[in-house]
Amino acid sequence: MAQDNIVVGVDIGSTKITVVAAQGTSTGSRFDNIEILGFSEVLVPEGAVINGSVENIMQVGDAIREALGEAASRSDLDIGVVNVSFSGSHVRVSPQSDGVIRPTSSTGDEVTQKDVDQLVDDMYRAKTEANYDVLHVLPMEFVVDSSMGVRQPVGRTGIKLGGHFLIVSANNQSIQRTKKSLLEADSHLKFDKMIYAPLATSLAVLDEGEMKAGIAMVDIGDHTTDLVIYYDGIIRHIASFPIAGRHITADLRTGCGIQLGNAEKLKKEHGVAISADVPLNIEILVNFLAGRAPKQVLKKNVALIIEERLKEIAAMVYAEILKSGYEENLIGGIVLTGGTANIPEIEILFEKVTNMPVRVGLPERLAHTAKADAVSNTSYSTAIGLAWAGIKSIDPRIKSICKPPVHLSAPLREATTQTKPKELKKVPKDDGSFWDRIIGRKDDSIGDY
Repeated sequence: MAQDNIVVGVDIGSTKITVVAAQGTSTGSRFDNIEILGFSEVLVPEGAVINGSVENIMQVGDAIREALGEAASRSDLDIGVVNVSFSGSHVRVSPQSDGVIRPTSSTGDEVTQKDVDQLVDDMYRAKTEANYDVLHVLPMEFVVDSSMGVRQPVGRTGIKLGGHFLIVSANNQSIQRTKKSLLEADSHLKFDKMIYAPLATSLAVLDEGEMKAGIAMVDIGDHTTDLVIYYDGIIRHIASFPIAGRHITADLRTGCGIQLGNAEKLKKEHGVAISADVPLNIEILVNFLAGRAPKQVLKKNVALIIEERLKEIAAMVYAEILKSGYEENLIGGIVLTGGTANIPEIEILFEKVTNMPVRVGLPERLAHTAKADAVSNTSYSTAIGLAWAGIKSIDPRIKSICKPPVHLSAPLREATTQTKPKELKKVPKDDGSFWDRIIGRKDDSIGDY
């Protein structure tokens, strides 16, 4: 099969590996939809991935190999390059600012795309926690001389170019284990982009109109719940919480006195988010232990347990939205995705807690085929978003939001840059002009001006 505009996404989740191979379909120069060519979902052994971070390289590598093989068989593709996700409690997101004196400013030239890309590239040397690497630089707004809040600086004239950014960094040991697991799957496998999972997911379940109007995407996975806020088409806030679907399962195990596997099945087959309408007399028989009589569990109790934990998650999400300062700007409300979003009536519960409009987000803009129908659920959202990331830009104002990848066949120790970290300023809370805060009256680190 011809492989023009074909991208393969590999999502490494806490419980499974999902793979999607897709091809962009266009009208003119714009890709409007993607066609699903192949897909797969393979479970990973318990403990192989914890809180989104690869812990057992061999087990995860075996699962990736199996998943890639299934997707390749369904699509008739020879998969050699992939986009891969990273996630987990080790990921850090911090707002930072920086500015430079443009080298061509003395000639009166306008700000160019090269100027913007250079500023963004410099941010990859931002100072982070020890043993952390910057993987994404996400511009929120730019500053040209005294003009604040500039959405697109290219074409403006000015001496000084700066910006406010969200810096996404991750523990380099966790990232190295992810890279090693890909090598374990296939020593010839390369990756094009490594993308923070919630950012990839947003490409699959949100449309450009929602991103422009203001929207909060909430991805409730197995171990973590992730929040991404868009406004005016730009990522404004990212947060993650260590409570998600696995905690609901654990609550059911404890509350019903059954095993974890029984609890997960109970949640998926009988769980609902609103308990008020569940009758008191419906019993569910659970075969919790071989050789023992099935345990009788009231469906009402199952619903009550699930409801209370979901209320906690919804309250944490809403508190973070308030903290971000964008609550009044989120015209589109909240979009829920992730495996836990499959629980019936979850959007009603979130609406009650947040007093915001809520919908469950499924992958959008898929060419209508039988394969598309098979992946049109929240479990494949991130893998589909990874495929989209190879076709369209998360932020078209810059060349890429991703740090340039290190070739997988190179010694992995070379992936850690030896460049001295650049001292950057966190977004300050005090008053004063942008340039006073960033470079003051004179900053020898950027030369004379």
